Amino acid sequence: MNPKQILTEADRCVKCGLCLPHCPTYRLTRDEGDSPRGRVSLMQALVSGSLESPGLYRHLDRCLGCLACESACPSGVKYGTLIDAVRALQPDRISWFRRYRLHLISRLPYLKGSRSLLRLYQQSGLRRSMRKLGGSGFRRLDDLLPTLAKNSRLVPLYRPNNTARGRVALFTGCIGQITDRPALLAAVRLLTRIGFEVCVPAKQTCCGALHQHNGEPAVARRLAAANRRAFNALELDAIVHVASGCGVQLLEYERLGEKLNAPVKDICTFLTATGLVEELRFSALQRRVLLHHPCSSRRIPGAAAGAARLLDRIPGIELQALPDTGCCGAAGSYLLLQPEMADQLRQGVVDQVGQHACDILATSNTGCALHLAAGLRAPNHGVEVMHPVQLLARQLQ
Repeated sequence: MNPKQILTEADRCVKCGLCLPHCPTYRLTRDEGDSPRGRVSLMQALVSGSLESPGLYRHLDRCLGCLACESACPSGVKYGTLIDAVRALQPDRISWFRRYRLHLISRLPYLKGSRSLLRLYQQSGLRRSMRKLGGSGFRRLDDLLPTLAKNSRLVPLYRPNNTARGRVALFTGCIGQITDRPALLAAVRLLTRIGFEVCVPAKQTCCGALHQHNGEPAVARRLAAANRRAFNALELDAIVHVASGCGVQLLEYERLGEKLNAPVKDICTFLTATGLVEELRFSALQRRVLLHHPCSSRRIPGAAAGAARLLDRIPGIELQALPDTGCCGAAGSYLLLQPEMADQLRQGVVDQVGQHACDILATSNTGCALHLAAGLRAPNHGVEVMHPVQLLARQLQ
């Protein structure tokens, strides 16, 4: 989007305010600058050159990008496209350190190798020393890191357990290589059990969502092109993902000019749609499970219903949907860039979990899982946070 296109789209906002009750940051601060219509006004002022101040950027930076406002907007303003475009107009505002971190995220081979090093760090005395010596930013990163178990490595190809019924590719993502390994392996186990061959393309990379929403659309397109080449080289029935944030970005590839040949599917939606899960048997589980619906999963048709239908197949499970409290505050890199706001938003979800006295919180997005697990790690909670497919694979007979 060029400045003229930004202003044209922004002018569609009539400032009616129907978005206000749906905006998590506005509900928290009651500051008009932290509302969708307030931010649209600030974007108009910035692009037209009528206003420029540090305070303006502060309000734009505090936007989660949850897009709850888009669902409520009677004018159909493409708010997400707007704020991405405005951020891309200000490349000089991205610090070298932030740019470097985004660069590392896109370097998948580096991330694959770092998991073993992080396990060593957690199991040695280095962790305690580093927490003492490191600043608050380091301790926050350490708090977000789950205990990394010794999982099997992902291999390029998994054969089905029985007669082949199809072939899918598994999108692993970038951070998912470190933190989502249990969910990825659980997805493989379920898919192969119902007869699907699972490919894990070695040349896939980061989905590009973090870059797209942090003012680096050119990098996001480059990553999309790399993934298009990796997945389109295979004959597939579907490209399956376990992280809803990645899934939403993959669905954007056609708009970015990098169309994928196979349909992109959320793992729970795909498993449900096959109808083959009906053949599986699960061990009983006498536990109370709360199902959290990430903001990104609401933009994937059938994702929420698919997860609930799958978990309901576990005998004895007491399943409830977590009441909608709005965005949990993870929002991609937001939990690191806006820690105070992120933690305040998370507290509303943590309080709801406490009121329901659940044993397990199931969620289908990497960032949400890390952020919520960190908030629930206090001794008085003891709630296990995992992906729905992890729980299914654990109970699979």
